[in-house]
Amino acid sequence: MRKWILPAILAIALAFTGAWGYQQYKLNQKYSRHMDNMYQKSFYELVGNVGNVENGLSKLMVSGDRSQHMMLLSDISRQAEAAQLDLGQLPVSHIALDKTSKFLNQLSDYTYYLNKKISGGKTINLKEMENLQHLHENAVKLNEELTKLTTETLKNQMNWGELMRSAKASFYEASDDIYTKKFVNIQKTGMEYPSLIYDGPFSEALDQHTGTELKGAAVTEQQARDIALKFIGTGRAVKIEKASDSSNGILDTWGFQVWVKGKPDLPFNISVSKKGGKVVNLICPYVAEKETISIKQAMEKAGKFLEDNGYEGMVPTYQQNFDGISTINFAYVQDDIIIYPDLIKVKIALDDGNIYGLEARNYLLSHRDRKFKEPALSMEEAQKLVNPNLEIISSRKAVIPTEGKRERLCYEFKGKLGEKNFIVYIDANSGQEADILQIIDTENGSLTM
Repeated sequence: MRKWILPAILAIALAFTGAWGYQQYKLNQKYSRHMDNMYQKSFYELVGNVGNVENGLSKLMVSGDRSQHMMLLSDISRQAEAAQLDLGQLPVSHIALDKTSKFLNQLSDYTYYLNKKISGGKTINLKEMENLQHLHENAVKLNEELTKLTTETLKNQMNWGELMRSAKASFYEASDDIYTKKFVNIQKTGMEYPSLIYDGPFSEALDQHTGTELKGAAVTEQQARDIALKFIGTGRAVKIEKASDSSNGILDTWGFQVWVKGKPDLPFNISVSKKGGKVVNLICPYVAEKETISIKQAMEKAGKFLEDNGYEGMVPTYQQNFDGISTINFAYVQDDIIIYPDLIKVKIALDDGNIYGLEARNYLLSHRDRKFKEPALSMEEAQKLVNPNLEIISSRKAVIPTEGKRERLCYEFKGKLGEKNFIVYIDANSGQEADILQIIDTENGSLTM
């Protein structure tokens, strides 16, 4: 009997050890996944921050306004500090990261120092601008290597252990020979990301409720139904059904679904304002299989569509292509001044040339006849206020919205700095630099940052 006791005890111990070992294995797996997610988050935040730093330095090269300098330097300083913190959280040898960490740290300190200098009433001198140019060149190199590493990571679906073993030394290289002394350390603050506008500048509505288009009589559901059918085309539509309405007090609408000939599985969703009877949105998830018309033809067709539906004086501004659909921004022009708040987006298919989307909310909320006084500055006077580094290609008057939900009459200067394209807005009355946008050309069209 006793001869069975020892094997039984050993079996129980072995089972207990196996269970404990399996539990530890699962805990280790959970911990590894947690750490891998943390590393991945830090890496992609690093990529985002370095990209923002490069963009901010680009804008700084073009800006000639003290208030813009202060804002841009503050942003760059915070984002460089955030990038350095992200870098420090990666499981990579500190020796390998030494130069990159030093670059980000000194970039943060230097821009903070310049911001304090400008706040004290001084300006950036020629030597300091040369230093910023060198910093920008290094940021471009670092951003390129990070982008390559991001692509490699996604392509090969590597985990962090594999990623770090395959990282190239050039990823961590950054020149720091422009620095001659140390600057004060900055306090740690939260990071801020500049907004990306993928469909042209000033594409967000102001909700300023000044538009005259929505001050007409109330329309009934049947009247709205007739307006929706006419807008899509009575000969094109085969069925219409009631859909959800919108009642938010700002722009109340009737909602419908409309089916057209040849596309039984792709209904259009259309909304018509309860006041004035204007089409606010038109949405259809159509994907073009091939492209048979050019972008120029698409713009002409979309422009004629707007004119036929009562939207006169609209000109195309920016355009993007996705899945064979071209999204074109149209802005209103009055007295040779482009009015960006009065914006309509049109989606047109590049195969059959039909309209598959429209967004007129901005236009309906803001469009009206404006009274313009003669600006205090001439075009020539305003152009002298643009940073001379920018090679100006074109100029015109423009009304742009502000963060304070107001409108601002400006001179719009489009130009180049090296291989990069920018738009600088100079207030036509105060001469202040109102905004800077960088134009990014992609295979799908243009975007602004």
